[in-house]
Amino acid sequence: MKLPAPIAEASSRFKQWVCVNDRAARVITLVVFAVLILLGITTSSVGIADLRQDPSNPLGWQFGISRPIRSDEIYAYSAIVISILATHGAPSLSPLAARADLIHRFPTDGFFEQFVFFDSTMLRASGIIPESMLFAAHWWLPSLILLLALPTWFHQLGRSRRYGWFAAILIVLSPSSAWWSLMPVALIAYTLGGCVLMIAAFQRFARGQRVLPVAMGVAGGILIAGLPTFYAPWSLMLGLPVLGASTLWILLQSGAWGPRLKAILVTGGTAAVFGTGTLVENREGLQALLGTVYPGLRRVEADPQPFGRIFGAPALGQLQYSEPIGVNASELSSSFTVFFIWMLVLMLAAPWRLKFRENIAEWTFGAWSALWIVWISMDLGVSTRIIPLLNLVTPPRAAQVIGVLAVILVCLLLSRWSPPVSWRVPLLAGAACALPTGYAASLLKASDLPAISSGLIVLVSGTVGLMVAVITKYPQRSWPMIICAVFAALPVARANPMLAGLGDLRASETAKTVAAQAPAARAGGKLWAADNPGVNTLLLANGMPSLSGLQRSGPDAAAWQKLDPQSALSDKWNRGGGYIFFSWTPGQPTTIGSNDFDAVLVGIDPCTLKTAWPNLDKIVASIPLNAPCLGLDSEVQWQGRPAYIYAVS
Repeated sequence: MKLPAPIAEASSRFKQWVCVNDRAARVITLVVFAVLILLGITTSSVGIADLRQDPSNPLGWQFGISRPIRSDEIYAYSAIVISILATHGAPSLSPLAARADLIHRFPTDGFFEQFVFFDSTMLRASGIIPESMLFAAHWWLPSLILLLALPTWFHQLGRSRRYGWFAAILIVLSPSSAWWSLMPVALIAYTLGGCVLMIAAFQRFARGQRVLPVAMGVAGGILIAGLPTFYAPWSLMLGLPVLGASTLWILLQSGAWGPRLKAILVTGGTAAVFGTGTLVENREGLQALLGTVYPGLRRVEADPQPFGRIFGAPALGQLQYSEPIGVNASELSSSFTVFFIWMLVLMLAAPWRLKFRENIAEWTFGAWSALWIVWISMDLGVSTRIIPLLNLVTPPRAAQVIGVLAVILVCLLLSRWSPPVSWRVPLLAGAACALPTGYAASLLKASDLPAISSGLIVLVSGTVGLMVAVITKYPQRSWPMIICAVFAALPVARANPMLAGLGDLRASETAKTVAAQAPAARAGGKLWAADNPGVNTLLLANGMPSLSGLQRSGPDAAAWQKLDPQSALSDKWNRGGGYIFFSWTPGQPTTIGSNDFDAVLVGIDPCTLKTAWPNLDKIVASIPLNAPCLGLDSEVQWQGRPAYIYAVS
């Protein structure tokens, strides 16, 4: 069937447009992103049995296994996002906790944070847009920004878009991203997006434009303003080299100083104003975090990490099927740190030398990476605890994501790498990467992950060596990188489930029962509390104010003194990044303990809690209770078991 002339002409123009540069890849990325949003599909583990009304009859569609090890994602990160969807405003966090806006990138009532935390601000549209779609959009937005921005950043620096795509895909597919629910992606994406806009503003200022580059600089500054938020140790470790390289690249360009200074001052000034404003708006939560026993007062020193945990990322596919020993899957995960060895071979074999001015990005990433390599490789003693920034990042955490820097650095170098005539250098690079990979996998087999087979060790090391050799030999071809991306996906393909919707957290009958009472509770300043972590998440996800639940930035000291008037047990409740768990002990004295990490454990008589918190309206108990202040209100099902809701008088 012949199409009408206007349609045929438009179709032809579209095909020509798509075929230019990487437009086809961008279009495909946007289409996939749109489909995931429309279907409400994520890789969240909130479909776990603990968050089901009846685990034997779960609601919605899920392919794959929810991972209990992703407890922070399940009970905190995603729970807070869903709570915002329920309230159309701030999440219903415990009044025992200080503000956690900075830790979880959500706005409460501040002006600046509404813009800096735009990704959470958009969740308030849940009255118009389906919740599952907004949840998926929030989940995938950092990945979308990374996939679109990194190739553009490479192109702006005069490097290959192809390797920008390669780097972005490998970062998304790295085991540390998979087993940390895409957190490393989120911690670099927004800063990267801001830097792309800053460089674009400079380029447009240089062409004599005014309005559009100013708008780009302002938008870029707002993106960069969120750099020290969320999980700051990783955010600064991954974001600062991108920001530093971008700023230095602009400053070192030839030509008039005006466009350079305008771009940096507009972007930097906006970032400073909005970043400082956000910090000021959240100063109470920040002070609470910095004053906690954990993690605020913790300072660490340089410490050598096990070789297997640093270089073993390609062999971590076994984590999809087996539990490690003495460590969990998230703690064991890492990125492709072995690429540093690939980088060294390229540097030694390259016919060119990295001149500082033309290769400022490589120099910046190289120097920054060297600093962190020392941090995770050497025992430099307790004196290193005084080094700012580094002393906030534990060496095990640094080792997990340092491979992200390696991926970007090696892709920057490969963008300039010319196809070698012989196979000598490619084979050398392949062998130099294959041997450490095999050794690291062998060490993992001997310690943390004994389920790794000898055959898998040979297969993984051989595949790494082959891919490195082929890409080094054919750096201007796309097919080796596509094959490499496929191989990189295999170790993480089943790490997380594919979940459509929000599981039982909003759609189940029990969730609807809680959600129906939440608006009145919020309006009347009433509180609930529960003795089950899964029920705590149910309450939070439906916007029900609750004393139990999360304490992410730190405690509200005045609120805790209602339970501990003399602050005699402040070392137990002065903790951040964690949870508040209640257990009901009618007729018994109040106890406050901790797991010496991130959980506060409160054993208390509900009547005592009512005396301390007169606005306590109801409690949820896992077993029937008998106390003079309690009256059974209703019984619901959660986790396949009864949960008893008591009115407290």
